[in-house]
Amino acid sequence: MGWPQWGSILLGVLASLVYLACVPLSNGDVRDHLLHWTAYIVAHGRFDALGHAFSEYAPPYLYLLSLGTLLAPALGQLAVIKLVSIAGTMFLALCVRWLLLACVDAPTASRACVLTLCLPTVVANGPAWGQCDALYAGCAVLAVGAVARGRILCAMLATGVAVSFKLQGVFIAPLLLATLLAARGRWWTLALLPTTYAAMMLPAWIAGRPARDLALLYLYQGAYFHDLARSVPNMWQVLRALAPELPYVPGVLVGLLLAAAAVVLVALASRRRLDDPERVLLVALTGAMLVPYLLPKMHNRYFFLADVLAFAYAMVAGSPRAMRIAVLAQIASFLSYATFLLHLTGGAFVGALVMTAALVLVLREFSAKVAPFGSRMPYVPMRQRRFDAAGATSHPQKRAT
Repeated sequence: MGWPQWGSILLGVLASLVYLACVPLSNGDVRDHLLHWTAYIVAHGRFDALGHAFSEYAPPYLYLLSLGTLLAPALGQLAVIKLVSIAGTMFLALCVRWLLLACVDAPTASRACVLTLCLPTVVANGPAWGQCDALYAGCAVLAVGAVARGRILCAMLATGVAVSFKLQGVFIAPLLLATLLAARGRWWTLALLPTTYAAMMLPAWIAGRPARDLALLYLYQGAYFHDLARSVPNMWQVLRALAPELPYVPGVLVGLLLAAAAVVLVALASRRRLDDPERVLLVALTGAMLVPYLLPKMHNRYFFLADVLAFAYAMVAGSPRAMRIAVLAQIASFLSYATFLLHLTGGAFVGALVMTAALVLVLREFSAKVAPFGSRMPYVPMRQRRFDAAGATSHPQKRAT
């Protein structure tokens, strides 16, 4: 057994020890929300509680939390919350491995699986914070892997499951739209998104929760606060710092229009360049970073999918620029996490500047490997153009045909 295998084993053991050390850690979200939800499930019954609107989180997460309470008498409610988050993190790591198997060899994909468990924002999000972003992110990663393999129907199903956990699953919308514009998938497959969402809500509806509440869940969530940015490393964090009186409603409208335009532009620019898994991954990364950067009303954890995809892309591309993107994304998100977990003043603002740098590099990578924005023709790298020109010169009869 060579060093890479031993290295993966050692990293896995280290990650396990870190995760165990994180189980007793608590924070404001755990104390004010997660523990109360867990206690409500225990008090009202694991199934009956699902019929009540006692949590602003989507029901699929509450299903898992309800199952986890089976261990509450032995482990305690805090441990149950953390174990659900850790299970989601392990699921995410396996999804990253499956995605990368479409791009690299099995040993590299396995190393990436273990390294995913050690990413700073992955450790902070699930084991330390007790959050569940790994669940939707894992499903979104599965969707990207399905597109890379040409399985568009599976990609739509996985995206529907991702959205049923958290609305942030739509951040890969540019990739899905590009596959439809390229006729790699049928437009009717879009119907799988609401169908899958409805299927995931079915247990809560059977338990007694009104269908209207389940259908409008994310609209209700959007009304919880009226800030253009909530410690998130995006452009609205910077604008809010520079212009504290920035009007809320116009800001929301402008942000929604910018994000929608970005989705369409990325999809149009990439629709003819989805024949390579690495480019598929790059398109997904571009959407996962660009959309939450432009959208208002984002939270500090909303770049989690971008963090993971940036790491996955770095493992595939292996270029210095790809590595810098992954590092900058981790730094930016971790700084925004620190504003809540460590009460770091100004962390989100600095993180927004760092994320801006990461986004610039992502767009440069997109322009170099996929297509310059605004181009209607497939992008041909300069090296290939020189090769084709040389071939045309040496074979003039081919150029005349």
